Amino acid sequence: MAPVAPLGKNRVLALLRAGALPFSFGSPHPFVAVLEQDGVFRVRELIVEPAEAEAAAKAAMAERGCWMPEQYYALGKPTGRVFLEAPTRDALAERLETYQWPREW
Repeated sequence: MAPVAPLGKNRVLALLRAGALPFSFGSPHPFVAVLEQDGVFRVRELIVEPAEAEAAAKAAMAERGCWMPEQYYALGKPTGRVFLEAPTRDALAERLETYQWPREW
């Protein structure tokens, strides 16, 4: 699979308002997630644990002889930096509307 294009602010807002949580995005591979976590709504960095990735890569190579970037990034968990946080979905959308949007998002 080829790298993905940035999702963009308008599409992220549409998905958030439609209730399509959780979802991830970022370019060239997903590294940010929008989710409800610990009773609040967040935009948060996805982190891949090196030991988990190494074990998954070894298993994939042994089973199929293939390990791709998409498999690595699919292991990302929303445990990294919190970019934005709000008590409600609507409040998060309002904060996103004024957020300085990174190009790679």
